[in-house]
Parts: sequence; C-alpha cells; structure tokens
Amino acid sequence: MTADLRLPPTAPATASGPTATPRRRRRRPRVGTAVVLVVLTYLVIGPILMLLLSSFEDTSAGVVVRPPFPWTLQNFASVLTASKTYSVLGATLVFAVACLLVGFVISFALAWIVERTDIPLPGFIYVLVVAPAGMPGVISAIAWSLLMNPTNGFLNVLIRTVTGSQAEGPLNAYSLAGMIFVQGIALVPLTFLLITASLRNMSPNLEDAASASGARPLTVMRRVSLPLLTPVLIGALVYQFVTVIEGVDIPLVLGLPGHVTVFSTQVYLTTHSAFGLPNYGVSSTYGILLLVLAVAPLLIYNRVVRRSQDYATVSGKAFRPTRRKLGRWRWVTFVAVMIYVFISFVLPLLVLVYASLQPFVGAFTLESLSRLTFSGYASTFSSSLFWSSLGHTVIIGFVASFAVMAFSVALSWIIVRSKSKLAWIADVLAFIPHAIPGIVIGLAVLLIYLLIPAQVYGTVWIIVIAMVTQYISLGTRLTTGGIAQIQVGLEEAARTSGARGWQVWRSVLLPLLRPAIINGFMLVFLATIKNLTLPLMLQSSDNVVLSTLIWNDWNDGKVTETAVLSVVLTAVTVIASVLLRRFSGSGEELK
Repeated sequence: MTADLRLPPTAPATASGPTATPRRRRRRPRVGTAVVLVVLTYLVIGPILMLLLSSFEDTSAGVVVRPPFPWTLQNFASVLTASKTYSVLGATLVFAVACLLVGFVISFALAWIVERTDIPLPGFIYVLVVAPAGMPGVISAIAWSLLMNPTNGFLNVLIRTVTGSQAEGPLNAYSLAGMIFVQGIALVPLTFLLITASLRNMSPNLEDAASASGARPLTVMRRVSLPLLTPVLIGALVYQFVTVIEGVDIPLVLGLPGHVTVFSTQVYLTTHSAFGLPNYGVSSTYGILLLVLAVAPLLIYNRVVRRSQDYATVSGKAFRPTRRKLGRWRWVTFVAVMIYVFISFVLPLLVLVYASLQPFVGAFTLESLSRLTFSGYASTFSSSLFWSSLGHTVIIGFVASFAVMAFSVALSWIIVRSKSKLAWIADVLAFIPHAIPGIVIGLAVLLIYLLIPAQVYGTVWIIVIAMVTQYISLGTRLTTGGIAQIQVGLEEAARTSGARGWQVWRSVLLPLLRPAIINGFMLVFLATIKNLTLPLMLQSSDNVVLSTLIWNDWNDGKVTETAVLSVVLTAVTVIASVLLRRFSGSGEELK
C-alpha cells in the first residue's frame, strides 16, 4: 500500500481568489506572532519596569497601589551614600572573581586531562566529574557546613584529634574563603562540560605544530590552546559570573553565620526583614545595581563573539586530537582526579547520609555508628508538609518545563521562520533573562503580583511564572538551533500537499524537534527543582517546595531533618540527570 501524493485539485482562479486566500493565511501567523511577543514582553519587560518604578518610590510604609505615588530619589541616595553598599560590592566582586578562578582552573585541568591525555578510563572520569551537578547548591553548602564547622565540623574534629590541638578550626566554612571554596567547586561540572566540548571539536594541528617546534606542554597550553578557546572561556565566564552573583543558597548558609554579605543576600534580607515592613524600594535599588553588575560582562562577550572567526579551527577534514602520553604519571594523575571527585562529591554526600541516620548530629566516633537509625526518614515521610512540598516541587518542575519549551518552540519559529520585522526584537527579549540575576527576577515578580489582583501571590503559580521568566532564554537557545537545522522545504512540501498549519507542526516540526524539546524539558526541570533563589523570594505557607523546606529546617537548627531532605532531593536530581543523559544520547561518554 502506497500513500497518494497527488496534489488536491486547484480551484479556478478568480479576481479575488488569488489575493484573498493568502491574506487570510498570513493573518493567523501575524496574530500568533503578536500574541507571543505580548506575552514575552510581559514576562521580561514587566519585571524590569516594576523594579525601576519601585526603586523611585518611597515604600517605607509599604507598596503604594493607587496614585498619587510618592516618587523619590531617597532610595538611590541612601544606597549610594551608605558605606555598607561598597563593602557589599567589594565582597561580591572578590567572591565572584575568586570563585571563577577556582572553578575554571580545576575545570580546564580536568578537561585537558580527559580530552588531551591517555589517562585511564576517561569516560568514567567524565561521568564522575559531572555527577556533582545533581547536588543542589543549598545541599552542598549544608554538607560543607557539617564538615568545616569551626566548632564541631567532622574534618576539624579529625584534624584536631590528629594534631592534638584544642583550638577551634582550623577550617572555617563560615568565612569568605569557605564560601569561595564551596561555590568554586560547584561551578566545575557545567564549566567542565563547556570546555570539554570545545576541546573535543578543536583541531589539534596548531598544538601539534607548536609541539614539533620544541614548545613545552605548558607553553603550548598558554600560547595556543587557551587563546583558541577564548570565545568559549569568556562565554562560560560570563554565564558563571551571573550564576555566582545571583545565587543565595551558599551565601545564606555559609555567609550569614560568618557575617559575610554579598548583593544577593542583601536583596533577600531587605525584602525579608526580621522586624517591621520590608523596604521594597531599597531592595529594588540593590536589585538594579546587581543587574548592572551582571549585564556589564556581556559587553565584553559580545565584542569577542563578533571576532569569533579569528578563533575558528574546525574544518571539513576529519581529525583526531593527539593524546599526550603521561608515562609514569598516568596512574598518579588518575589517583589525583579520584581524590578531587571524593572531595567534591563523595565526601559531602557521605556526611549527609551519615547525618540523616543520626538521632542528633555530633562528632564522628565509633560509638556514633551504633546510633544509626532510620527514624529521621520515618518522621520525614510521615510529615504532610514533606509530601505537600514534594508535590509542589514536582508540579512547578513539570508545569514550568512544559510552559518554557512550548513557548520557546513558538518563539524560535518566529525568530527563524517568520519574516516579521519584529523577529529580532523577539530574539533580544528572549536573551534578556539570561543576564538578569534570579534574585532580581524573584523580587520583580513579587512586586508585580503584590499589586496585580490576579490571585497568584502566595501560590505555586507565582513561582512557575518566575521560573518561566528565568529559563525562557535557556529554552530558546535549544529550540532556535533545532528549528534552524530543519530545512524549510519540508514545511513548504507539507503545505503544498494541503496540510494546514497545525498539521505541519504535528507531522513535521514537532517530530523533528523532539530531541531538542526533550533535552530542554529535562534541563529546565532539573534547574527548577534545584532552584532555591526564586522559591525563597516568593515563598509563603502555601507554596513551600523541597529547597525552601530544607533551608527553613536548617535555619531552625533541625540538622537530621535537613540531612534527610537533602538526601531525598539529591536523589531526585541525580535521577533526573541520568534521564537527561539517556534522552540526550550522551551515553557514549561512558565508553
């Protein structure tokens, strides 16, 4: 049986027929484009405008809903003239730069070892280095707090036992150095993925030529490899810079006890005042400063990208990167990498599992092993708050992921296929959330729904809206490339055969976009269930999720309960990560 590919009979041409039908068909895409752009503008521009307006408003007595609005410059005056602002700015810059230095040095070293040397089991190392991506930042911070608490941290107790010292420390998680260490190694998995992908695709001809000329390996790396990777490294630096300055998880868990304040925690603290009303005008001003701080590096990145052809080394010829022989250092390097993996992932996970099995957490001794119990898990699993927070986490993850990918597909089609003069505006608007720190998005969305009577404030849906706003740029980066790879002739052939617009989408576009959509869905789902910043900014008693429940229990001193929840959430994120690798076809890395 064969399909009938004959075209339907063509209606006879009339004076109005040839012109009227195309006009009717063009109107629908225009209407759809307008609707998508209006929604995108509302999601992206609305929060920024609200942030600007509230920064010029006197909100010391609350947010004013109706005119006359108490416009003032006092918020900027009080923030810009306060010495605390500049100490917070200095701490933020030191924190960000040091974290990037730690994360990128480790990532590049690991990527070079995996892609350019003959180290044993490179695929196995690849998986172990990426595995910590499944541990949310708040959980990593809590684990290192248990390990490096200066009073009774497990590592400090061990060091004092070995050295016979009676003083506190010597390690201190509640310090700027402790924050830098924890955040720095948290940056490694994603940075490693970005660098390994570029190293794998980069032609080794220039490196081989430098080596043949007598250059030492370090010279080749410094004079050839690093310059060729400039666009990738700067792009990763910009992305990770925003990641560092927007996050509140590690600065809250480790910074607050040590009295180390960065911009993200300053925004959070001014909107969650322990006494009195929150001053949204001042917090909005801090948010604008943070936004400026995040956007500035994009100017450098765009300048480098415009000259990206200068760094091109991939041609049509097949090549295989030359792997340097490590000789007697081969297994030494392997052991060193395994030590890093143990420190970055295995040790924090072990201490969380140990703490979750203790009725109370104290120093690690042989006697403490006799106290192992599952009572913490039984108590947690019998709690209605746990199940409601788990349900909220799953709902937010699925709904936000579905909304992001559905909206991204429509938006990417406008950007790639539409001949609308507004297509470039859609592309710019879709990229803007990438440069807006999550803490700023959370604050702006909070202000919007304090004023709009939409019955969204205090529910899970306000978190969904904020998540969609933050991750729309991630979704469009994936779907825009996917649509660009599909030949437009396939859509034209379907329309020529009589298919309507929705039939073209169902039978042509969506099946071909399936890998990108599934990949994007899993990435957004993983990001949303790990996210603490947005749920913490928008939390109420009716929309608690696992990440905020973990923070609340930790803040209340419930260490065992916190450890149990941390193990559960880590298991959920690791399972999601494995599914992501399976659906994205990355299983070949295990070979």
